[in-house]
Amino acid sequence: MNTLTIKAYAKINLAINVLGKLENGYHDIDMVTVPLFLHDTLEITKLGAKYNTYLFSNDEKIPCDETNLVYKALFALKADHKFTDNFKIYIYKRIPVEAGLGGGSSDAASIVKELPALLANKINDNYGPYSLAKQIGSDVSFFIKNKPARVRKVGEELEEIEIKCPYHVLLVKPSTGLSTKEVYSLYDDMKDDIIHPNIDELISALRIDDEDKIQANLINVLTKPAISKLPIISDILFQMNNMNLPLSGMSGTGSTCFALSKDKKYLKAVASYFEKQGYQVFLTQLNLTQK
Repeated sequence: MNTLTIKAYAKINLAINVLGKLENGYHDIDMVTVPLFLHDTLEITKLGAKYNTYLFSNDEKIPCDETNLVYKALFALKADHKFTDNFKIYIYKRIPVEAGLGGGSSDAASIVKELPALLANKINDNYGPYSLAKQIGSDVSFFIKNKPARVRKVGEELEEIEIKCPYHVLLVKPSTGLSTKEVYSLYDDMKDDIIHPNIDELISALRIDDEDKIQANLINVLTKPAISKLPIISDILFQMNNMNLPLSGMSGTGSTCFALSKDKKYLKAVASYFEKQGYQVFLTQLNLTQK
């Protein structure tokens, strides 16, 4: 087998709390993260040691150089597994960039999890995928297991959670994305005026599908700073609420907004409405089963 095709799933953050800022400059977070069925597809072909590694994508916004997390994942694997093979990697992007959906981190995690299948007996796993994931990026650890989880610290502390209802999900993204670093910096300036979620209560509500308590705790403390930079996020969330979609919020540091519903037909109608306004729109579902 010289070619491997794998799926890299997106995620949404149903809630994000920031507990403080660490000495290394990162933020101490506590959040609920859930995978979606929306995914990128990676096609990986083994070339052997005499070739270079080549990275391609159908999305011109994706840097196909060593700044891409896929490259970082490959270099981490090479250092750990001690192999010399190189690869041609094509990323078919469906997950939008700068969207708060974890596309780049998921692509990288897929490399860590699946690439060893092309290496046969050359594997020498010294540290395991979670250790490698932490070397690559803060969101990568979540995608190694790709299960609904409470995620803490800087993304490396994971606790699986149970979600009763596999809600359908509407994603609406404005044309402009946001910088994670900038949004956190804005948060630091306005943190005293922000309402925080009760993560314990949200997890309990998801387990029994208590929609009132889910709604009360779908709070992302980064929403207010993101809106200060990109006010259209507020417009999207306002429209979702007015269209009887109270289980809504912003994922990550933005700019994608989401709405959860059990009524797929209604979400399709709302999706059409937002598409006519020129937004990027995706209909998907909470991924409670796939790895």
